[in-house]
Amino acid sequence: MANVKKAPEKQKSDRSVKTVRAKRVRKSPRDPIVASVNNMYRNGAPLLLGESLLFVAAAAILFIKPMLVLTIFTYIIGAALLVFGMYRMITGFVASNNNRGGGIDVVFGLINIVLGILFIVYPSGSLVSVAYIFVVLFFFKALRVLAFAINLVRARFGHYMVMLGVGLVLFGLAIALFFFPLGTFIAMTYYLAALLVIYAVADIYMFIELSKLRNLVND
Repeated sequence: MANVKKAPEKQKSDRSVKTVRAKRVRKSPRDPIVASVNNMYRNGAPLLLGESLLFVAAAAILFIKPMLVLTIFTYIIGAALLVFGMYRMITGFVASNNNRGGGIDVVFGLINIVLGILFIVYPSGSLVSVAYIFVVLFFFKALRVLAFAINLVRARFGHYMVMLGVGLVLFGLAIALFFFPLGTFIAMTYYLAALLVIYAVADIYMFIELSKLRNLVND
């Protein structure tokens, strides 16, 4: 008797499920939301995958060959200095011929050419020279930040602890660059490589989420 009473309820539930399934209609590709998501997927998915592959390749090169990357970087700087120096010298000579001065441009152009040649011929020594320039810049910047933090402490105003921390970090970078110039640059390449890997992971995550959204609107 119990089975006979439950049979109509089961048939009723089956009919309701069939009704719900019948009401689910596949969305048309002409639907504006579906078309927008599909267009976004077609345009964005290849770019995200390609960008992630480029980031991973660049990060691998930075991890495996940091000195090679730094050497290429010095060559690029040297070439840029040469081109800029020749441009300054030409404009200086043209200005001198037109009685408009131009001697300063000629001198600065010659200095840039000499620096460009040094960067190309002696890449390691040029990197050390650049490191010592950064040492001076970091040192003076650290002194300014520390002086500002001390003034904040005296006035008992502002986030002086944050400024104090920034000044100490800059001072530490100056010391590290002074004693380990090339090692610091190599550490910076590793840091850049880590950032590129993070960007690549973010691109892959965005690609996965975009694929899920496309599958959701097309169901």
